[in-house]
This record gives sequence, C-alpha cells and structure tokens, in this order.
Amino acid sequence: MKKSIFIWIVTAICMTGCNQTTVSPLDRWMAGSANDDVFVDMTQEDMNALIQNDLKYLEIDWAYSTEKTYEEIESWAIAVKERADKAGITIWSVHLPFGGPFDISQTNDTLRQKAVELNMNDMILSAKIVSPQKFVIHPSAEPIADEERAARIEASKKSLQELATKAKKLNIPLLVENLPRTCLGNTSSELLEIINGIDNTAICFDVNHLLIEPQTTFIENTKGKIQNTHMSDYDRKNERHWLPGEGVIDWTELLSALVKAGYEGPFIYEASKGKDPDTVTIQSLGDRWKKLKQDYAAANK
Repeated sequence: MKKSIFIWIVTAICMTGCNQTTVSPLDRWMAGSANDDVFVDMTQEDMNALIQNDLKYLEIDWAYSTEKTYEEIESWAIAVKERADKAGITIWSVHLPFGGPFDISQTNDTLRQKAVELNMNDMILSAKIVSPQKFVIHPSAEPIADEERAARIEASKKSLQELATKAKKLNIPLLVENLPRTCLGNTSSELLEIINGIDNTAICFDVNHLLIEPQTTFIENTKGKIQNTHMSDYDRKNERHWLPGEGVIDWTELLSALVKAGYEGPFIYEASKGKDPDTVTIQSLGDRWKKLKQDYAAANK
C-alpha cells in the first residue's frame, strides 16, 4: 500500500512538471507605443488597432503650448483620453515638450525659469485630463559646447529639482531621458549625475539615443533606475527610430540585459520612421513585438 502511494505521488509530480509551461518574463511586460510622428493624431480606429495588436499602453507626446492655446490643448487631450478609454488603452506616460523655450538647461535664469513654468503647466494640465503614470522629460536641447556643459548640467539639475517636486505632489514620477549627440545625458554616467540626489526621478531609456556606450553597459550602470523605455532601432551613427530588426541592435541581448537588471516593463515603442517610410504600421509594431518575445524565449530556454 505504501509503495503504491509513493508511486502515485512520484507520478503526480512528474506529470505536473511535464505539463508546466515556462513563462517568459517578457510575457508579463505590457507593450505600447508613443504617438509621435505618424501616430500623432490617433483616431478611434488607431486606438482600437493598438488593442487588437496587444499594444495596450500609450505614451502621449504632449502638444506644444507655443503652437496651440491651452484651450485647444485641453480639447485635444480630452478627445485623446476619451478615445483611449473607449478602446481600453492605458495612458502610461506623457512626454513633455522639448527644445526652444522648453529647454530646462538654459543658463540664462530668466529663460530657464520660463522653461520650468511651461513644463510645470503641462504637467498640471496633463495630470488633470489624462492622468498618466509617468512624465518623461529631456534634460536639455542642443548643441552644447564642451566649455558650457558643466553650467548646463547645473541648470538642468536645478530645473529638475523644481519639476520633480511638483510631479511628486501630483503623485507622478518624473523620468529623465537619455539623449544623443551633444545633448545632456548622452551617457549613463552623465545621466546619473544629472538625477543624483533629486527625489521622485528615474530614467526613461531610449535605446536608439546611445551613440557613445553599448545598451548593455547603460542598463548595467543604471540598474534599478529605468522605469520606461523608448524602443526603436538605428545604425549607431545617429538616432533613426527604425523598427526593431532594421538596425544594429541585438534585441535578444538587450532584452535579456533588462530582465537581468530587474526591469519588468513596459515595452514602449518610439519607432515611427522605418527604413521604408511605409514600413511602420500599428500591425507591424504588434508583429515585431511578438517576434522579439519569441526570439527571447528561444534563446533563453
């Protein structure tokens, strides 16, 4: 009798193990897209297509108050929120405007304060209307000469301190994005220097902005700081915003490094151009995400 019970237990354990399916960490990640460039004015059909292609998160590129009145922006944002809600999309993040008068690294303090005011107004309005879970901000515009870099970093840090304090009151983290070329934050070490000591800040990792160091090095150095991604491919000569697989990035290596670092998603596309301008569609984004997950699972059996 005891022998029969033992055999039954062993058989049950074996059957349970054989029937278990290994779940990839990427299967738990949510995916989505920014509405930049080709997707800037998303219709209800576009929103529905995102859901149909398993892209359930949306990053909104916030409208520029230098181009539209606040009344126009408010009307636009309400419409975006209504369409997203109807489709079942989560508005994950708001990408704040950048460049020109929005540049928070300006060393002229009057202009810097104006940039802080513009960004703060956008944070308040976007929090009121679309309730994002994250704000994304650029630490500077460009070009930045070597001799002014230290002063620009200090100006950016000062601005981020003010904006992060306001974002905390709104209960929304402020994510500082790594940038290319001569912009501030073009390496992991400089970006960490910029956000160091500022409460309520983390990193938005744009993988096609890295022109100086490998993606895996950036991930290792910023472990635990990345809370959002901008995913696209490039030629490592300049930012391109191509579909994953059209450039030089080893996507299985990159995603494996993020998983190893403890990142749990989301996977947010900022792939709007493609080598062929007609390549990027909502379906192509969904199909590419499926392939990236399959490639990762195959390499990590």
